[in-house]
Amino acid sequence: MKTIAAVVFMSTLIFSQSGFNYAGDVVSHKKNENVIEIQLTNALMNIYIIDDNIIRFRYTKEKKFSEAPSYAVIEGVKQQTEYEFAENEKAFQIVTAELKVDINKKPARVSIYDKNGNLINEDEPAFGVSFDGDEVRCHKKLLDNEKFYGLGEKTGGLEKRGNQYTMWNTDFPAYEWRTDPLYVSIPFFIGVKEKKAYGIFFDNTYRSYFNMGASSNRYYWFGAVKGEMDYYFIYGPEIKKVITSYTSLTGKMEMPPLWSLGYQQSKWSYYPESTVKTLAKNFRDKNIPCDVIYFDIHYMDGYRVFTWDKERFPNPSKMLRELKEQGFKVVPIIDPGVKADNNYFAAKEGLAQDLFAKYPDGEVYQGEVWPSWAYFPDFTKKATRDWWGDKLSVPLKEGIEGFWNDMNEPAVWGQAFPDIVQFDDNGFKSDHKKIHNVYALQMAKATFEGLKKHSPNKRHFILTRAGFAGIQRYSSVWTGDNLANEDHLRLACLMTQSLGLSGVPFAGSDVGGFMDYPSQRLYTRWMQLGAFTPFFRGHSAINYPDKEPWAFGEEVERWVKDAISMRYKLMPLLYNEFYNASQTGLPVMKPMFLEFQNDENCYMWDAQFQFMIGENLLVAPVVYEKDNIKKLYLPEGKWMNFWTKEIYNGNQWIIVDAPIWQIPLFIKEGGIIPMQEVLQYTGEKEIEQLELLVFPSKENSFTLYEDDGISYNYKKGNYSKTEFSIKKKENELVFTCGKLDKQYLPARKSFLVRLFDVSEVKEVVFDGKKLKEISTGGDLKNSKEGYFFNKKEKELIVIIPSGSEFELVVR
Repeated sequence: MKTIAAVVFMSTLIFSQSGFNYAGDVVSHKKNENVIEIQLTNALMNIYIIDDNIIRFRYTKEKKFSEAPSYAVIEGVKQQTEYEFAENEKAFQIVTAELKVDINKKPARVSIYDKNGNLINEDEPAFGVSFDGDEVRCHKKLLDNEKFYGLGEKTGGLEKRGNQYTMWNTDFPAYEWRTDPLYVSIPFFIGVKEKKAYGIFFDNTYRSYFNMGASSNRYYWFGAVKGEMDYYFIYGPEIKKVITSYTSLTGKMEMPPLWSLGYQQSKWSYYPESTVKTLAKNFRDKNIPCDVIYFDIHYMDGYRVFTWDKERFPNPSKMLRELKEQGFKVVPIIDPGVKADNNYFAAKEGLAQDLFAKYPDGEVYQGEVWPSWAYFPDFTKKATRDWWGDKLSVPLKEGIEGFWNDMNEPAVWGQAFPDIVQFDDNGFKSDHKKIHNVYALQMAKATFEGLKKHSPNKRHFILTRAGFAGIQRYSSVWTGDNLANEDHLRLACLMTQSLGLSGVPFAGSDVGGFMDYPSQRLYTRWMQLGAFTPFFRGHSAINYPDKEPWAFGEEVERWVKDAISMRYKLMPLLYNEFYNASQTGLPVMKPMFLEFQNDENCYMWDAQFQFMIGENLLVAPVVYEKDNIKKLYLPEGKWMNFWTKEIYNGNQWIIVDAPIWQIPLFIKEGGIIPMQEVLQYTGEKEIEQLELLVFPSKENSFTLYEDDGISYNYKKGNYSKTEFSIKKKENELVFTCGKLDKQYLPARKSFLVRLFDVSEVKEVVFDGKKLKEISTGGDLKNSKEGYFFNKKEKELIVIIPSGSEFELVVR
């Protein structure tokens, strides 16, 4: 039987003449506070102990490691933790509170175990880390039954095993089920084996590849065409902990403005001004909720960014003021290409201040895009980011509330941005091969910082098409130029979940499909799904029939209005989950296995077409347009059909009716779901009553987060957290409300508590006082205090005044 060393020796002989080298054997080492520096035969290797569950592995064949800062990893990341280091003749060992890491010396190979000695991940013994010219790869042993998830915006199913993926931001309109690469590159994945999870984040911005066992049952590998092998190993074993730890490295989303959670309407393009006004009037006249109207490229003067077409929009400030009075926010598109026009202020300023990307000989690069030949700002240069942010101050003053960054892969006609174009790279000077994948990230950073500078205490909204690891710090993401077909309905469900697993909670698709035209049923089902995706925007390409909610006939309009209205009813729950995402990095739209990691059924193919919002609301969209039923899985426990109130035992697959006007929803036993009345737009009026749907269990609780939805005052503690809890005894239900934080005071005056699966009611006691029974539910709505018991439906409805704390007892 061959030893590892013998196999590697023979492989080295084979490849030595081709410029291929393995990292090699350990020659020497040096132990510092949180880093082990190792000299290998053909490379340098550093191991950084970041946290008990995070270890960074870094290799280079150069004489020293790059000093250029990471674009993805934020400043202030914890850089050391307590650990033990030991050495023997054959290996080093690093031990933290959660991990044991063995580094074999000859050859250098990494094996990672949990604290109990169970293998989690290891280098492929014969290959490990290799260099082939500029290219670098890391080969990992492929374990039996190992599953892979994440990798950001990728098509196909949630599980990635058996496929290879490329990280290279690409404008690919009308992409298909297996198209790769696309607009966003996130070189981070999650491995799951025997219900235990780890993550690997490969911090390299060059074109990179992830072969997750494609055409191999021996190993998987990841690597890049250039740069260092620099990856972070993150241990769970909970998937949630992996994602939270990953976003502790790359940053977490800030709270967006509340209005950005509302429905958003877009088209390529709404113009002139009269068309926009008609659109706005239709939404309000038809009582279809909507918060945002988008302006695509035709609002500009000859596609020049930071300008208006004065014929189509003669008085932008007046128009924006009038739309605001009707409750609409306006978000215009902003492309990076600055028209190469010597009479255009942005071009003149950029040239004068040396802000554009250049060829190696110093000539400013021009690429052809919407405004014809254009210059491209070098967003890796701080001066450029500052200038860009200052330019955005003008539309902010006019009344713009957010910006939509498009064509920022960066895309040019022909999709071939020259690799030799040079960028500042924060003073380290690099070419396009290194910067391409982070161009959009840096553009988003420029936008974000500019808005913070010129409007420091007001939250704005940013949307981007392209991005890299860490994009969640600055922007939401949509999944690009999709198609109006069933595959893309399913992809809208899958890709949004995959982005969430990759640290980007605020994501969604062009609902209804950007290109082509959906059937009535497809449009309806997509709008129902969209109502539960974090980002909810209807959009359409030019030269296609209208796709607004009323464009498909009165019946579809009614169904779609109901879906959008449900979005607004559930706004308290959604906003609460956005807050949780901002704190933990976890998705708003959670794959089933994220919430039920130990349930094998939640990893099955059909289960990926359902998801959780929070811990207690299961959403099961219909993703085949002709279906009027839905097959879905209910995990352990009891579950109540939101619509019929029928109760099911978990641990089973079921088939339920799903008429075209309804999306299947289930509440988990113990679930407390906050709701509100439907508004035509967020902030239309104060919410005076909070409705709480309660499916009682033996004991459970729910904490509701609230703030003003507009400012950054929440960072100063100006928010409230209210804990609702339920205890179910043999003859008594106890529902309580307690304030955890009280700095922000909502305007509500009452609670409407709806308790389900209640068999009998003898009395209802509110803070020691018996409540009056009211004969009908209709009369209850007009009361300030009391209860109505629907014995047939086993539903108890209680209305009580809002206070800081209360106890509600049902006997």
